[in-house]
Order: sequence, then C-alpha cells, then structure tokens
Amino acid sequence: MTDAGPLTIAVLIKQVPDMNALRVDRASGSIVASGQRVISSYDGYAIEAALRLKEAHGGEVIAVTVGPAAARDAATRALAMGADRGMHLEVADPNATDSLGMAQLLADALMPLRCDIILAGQTSDDVETGQVGAQVAEILGLPVISNVVEVRVDAQGVQARRDMEDGYQTVRSPLPAVILSSTGLDEPRTPSVKGIMAAKKKPLETVPAALPPEDRLAWEPPFAPARSASGVIVQDVPAAEAASQLVAWLREQKLI
Repeated sequence: MTDAGPLTIAVLIKQVPDMNALRVDRASGSIVASGQRVISSYDGYAIEAALRLKEAHGGEVIAVTVGPAAARDAATRALAMGADRGMHLEVADPNATDSLGMAQLLADALMPLRCDIILAGQTSDDVETGQVGAQVAEILGLPVISNVVEVRVDAQGVQARRDMEDGYQTVRSPLPAVILSSTGLDEPRTPSVKGIMAAKKKPLETVPAALPPEDRLAWEPPFAPARSASGVIVQDVPAAEAASQLVAWLREQKLI
C-alpha cells in the first residue's frame, strides 16, 4: 500500500471546565463549575490520533483553539503532547455564539492552512452540541466522518472505523477530510517533562478574533432537577398483613 506522504493536520480543541470538579448548589439546583480548566475529553483523543498519523507519515500537527486568554493553556498542552505549533483565536466567551457561528470562525482560520486532515472531538464536554465539526466540514466543502474509533491514511485517502448503535462501520474518503473522534481511539498520552519544556519553544500564535453577530440559538444555564420519590410505606402491622398488602398492590399495578 502506497504511503500518503507528509500530512498537514489541524486539531480543533476546546478548553472546558473540569467535569470531575462540578458541584450542585442544592438550594437553587444550579451547576457550579470549578475554576479548573482542561481540554475537552473527546479533543484529547483527536490530538492523540493526529500525533500518531504524523508519526506514521510525517508532516505537521497544528493545534487550534478558541477562547479567552486562559484557553492558550489548552493549546500549550497540545504542544507539550507533541503538536508542532498552535493557533489561539482569542474571544471572551466561545459559548457566546451558536455552533454555526463558531464553525464559521474556525473555518475562516483553517482555510489558509490547507490541511489534509482536520481532527476534532465528536462533541464537547460542556455544551455537547456535536455540531461544530460537521459544520466546519460543510463550510469548507469537505467530507466528514463522525464517531471515529480507528483511522488510517494511505495514498488513496483515509479509512476510518465508525462506532454505530448496532456495531461498527468502515468507510473511506479522499483527502482532505474532517474526522470527528470518539473515545474508542488510542488513549491520549500524558506530556513528558521533555515535551513540556519543548512546548515553551514552539510557536503559538494568538489572534484577536470576533464572533459572528448572529445568535440563532440561546442556551439555558444547566441545572440539576429536584429529587423526588413516591411510594407507600407499610409499618406497624403484622408481617402477614404487610405481605398481603404488598401482593394486593402488585396485582393492582398488574405486576403479577
């Protein structure tokens, strides 16, 4: 099988609140996020897939993120994992626009890169629309493969294995293409000390960006529904009578 040659790969990453550090305000039902920020879990798998493709075929991995100044840390971690350079599109709040507005911003930044592959997580841990990657593909006029758990590239294009509800599906596509990673891909590597030190010398461009003015969708703040329980408590009666009441209730509910 003929090798594909060096690849230019962009990875779209989003910095999100650490989902393991969320807590619930029981008085109001609101979700309280911690100040700790991490790379969205699906995006971590996308980074790992990009690095493995680069190791197999050569080329360049570009980490692209959108967010406030702190989001630069997400790109820096991708560089520490092994990405070659980063691009930080600085906006105050990446969730201040709908998914199509975010996709347009990313597509405009990706177009001049002339990527062979654009990798992104299937969805993000915070908003979970699962729309941005596919919308980027549509804007750029590229094929998109979703729910990918295995990816290979050769001279004919990309072959991907998709996780489906009833099993797996293998599909092929020419390059360039957009690939949306699922959790079945290889486990993301932990940056080494050498990688962390090397990341400080890698180029990371911060570009002030403006979100599109359109706001076609509005997001309600997440909340935890109030706990409720109903039932019948039988107490202070002989065991035989309690059993009789239980059997009567089960028959009434057509459970026996």
